[in-house]
Amino acid sequence: MPIFLLHPFYAVTFTLLLIVIVPKKDIRRLSLFGVVLGGMMDSIVHAFGYFTGLFYWTNFGPFGFIGVHLFANIAWTAFFIIYFYYLPRQKPFYYISIAAGVFASILYYNLLLDIGIFEAFSRLILPLIGFTVWFSVATWAFLKWNHFVDGKSREKMVP
Repeated sequence: MPIFLLHPFYAVTFTLLLIVIVPKKDIRRLSLFGVVLGGMMDSIVHAFGYFTGLFYWTNFGPFGFIGVHLFANIAWTAFFIIYFYYLPRQKPFYYISIAAGVFASILYYNLLLDIGIFEAFSRLILPLIGFTVWFSVATWAFLKWNHFVDGKSREKMVP
């Protein structure tokens, strides 16, 4: 199997996982957040990495454009929909969710480095800073914008 086919495999895996564990109405409700804070942010981050030379995709075959892999956006969109669905309602637990998301993302990042479909300047410091900022901003934005989608405040949802 050509190595560039791993990208569609990861995207299909995350998408199937999304379909299995998140109810359909919540997928619809959270898809805008997943697309903007997951897929689009991934494109921006990887375009930055590509132009600065800090990190970039390799071996993406016909599935990429200016250093951004097309299937990675789909996978990150699905991942962030799952992340927002399971985000706890109590404030102290947000930090644990952010830390868990950063940890899982760094593991995935290093897996891609080991397989050889991703190249990067750093294995720990760069992804730790990047994913911490990304997950913190995404969680903050979700909590601030969620009431526009739901029509109610998240604080009122806490029993």
